[in-house]
Amino acid sequence: MRFAMSFLLGLLGLGTLSAQQSRYSVSEEMASGPGSPPVVVIRDDSAGMEAAVAPSEGGELSSLRVKFHGAWVELLYRARDYKSAPGFRGKAMFLWPAVGAQYPVDTPPEKSCGDGTYPVGGRTYPMPCHGFAKGLPWKEAGHAADATGARVTVELRDSQQTRADYPFGFVVRASYALAGGRLTIVYTVSAAAGNPGPMPFSIGNHIAFRVPFLQGTDAASMLFETPNTFQILRDARGFVNGQERARSFATPARLGDFDSTVALPLAGYQGAPFARLIDPQGLAVRISHRAATALPEPLVQFNVYGGPGWGFLCPEPWFGIQNSLNLRKDFVSLEAGRDWRWTVEVRPEITAAGAGALLPKE
Repeated sequence: MRFAMSFLLGLLGLGTLSAQQSRYSVSEEMASGPGSPPVVVIRDDSAGMEAAVAPSEGGELSSLRVKFHGAWVELLYRARDYKSAPGFRGKAMFLWPAVGAQYPVDTPPEKSCGDGTYPVGGRTYPMPCHGFAKGLPWKEAGHAADATGARVTVELRDSQQTRADYPFGFVVRASYALAGGRLTIVYTVSAAAGNPGPMPFSIGNHIAFRVPFLQGTDAASMLFETPNTFQILRDARGFVNGQERARSFATPARLGDFDSTVALPLAGYQGAPFARLIDPQGLAVRISHRAATALPEPLVQFNVYGGPGWGFLCPEPWFGIQNSLNLRKDFVSLEAGRDWRWTVEVRPEITAAGAGALLPKE
């Protein structure tokens, strides 16, 4: 009887549908116990992958876990950790409407990522380093799981508070989707129809990966790879100075062999930009991004920060450049009533050294 039922379900295609639906799930829980912020968790059980999103904490990716040799491995630095503590907060902050510090070219702030100002419409407005979106509560706009994947969408809308820094009406939506063993984040920026002029912004994500990924690995032996062709240089105070030098990470480099404790703005990509962080025991993560429009070089597409001594490496995907709102270049200018999209994809990979681990399944 059981065989007959399975055969009938197979003929109708229902058995496959049921298996696909059970592959993906979504739930709500607390980030790290009572009193911590709520997170929405999306799962791909077949691929062994789980992502948590914290709407109230800048709408950020709060955790990203994968299964490796049957055990869960957390990939993000300070995942789900919202206790008050000094130092870098980690996880995956969304950077908008600016990347880096914004300041009048002749009066930089006291530190390379200090708060500053920028001009628009004949007035000067304040702008925190990396923008204000990361420090505001977002709202969940919905979540679901079905045969095609698990997803959650969060959004930030303009308010009286944002207009003190940014005199535009807007909605920013971040749609997180887990499907086929990869996480895709689609950021949609919508400019209000009533805006008095084009809305300027640059965009990025400060995603911070734990190094090493796996217990027993020397963090300095991990590898970083990205096919850039040059690096934008900084002055002695840490501010970009408009100069460049040829430098590429197309050949993977050991984390112990280069210094990114002052972030390295990398540019000069051909085709879709990507970066890989590789644990020599066999687990790697590939991150790529693509924008709805193009901008001219020099354009920072990964801003690499951290190192083995700090316990994290941030291959920050960017679409912009430090101080773009004052330099008046390398930023998106979005007309009133229009939408613009930026897509970031994070995909765990198993290298030859990790043979036998759970592989992502399409």
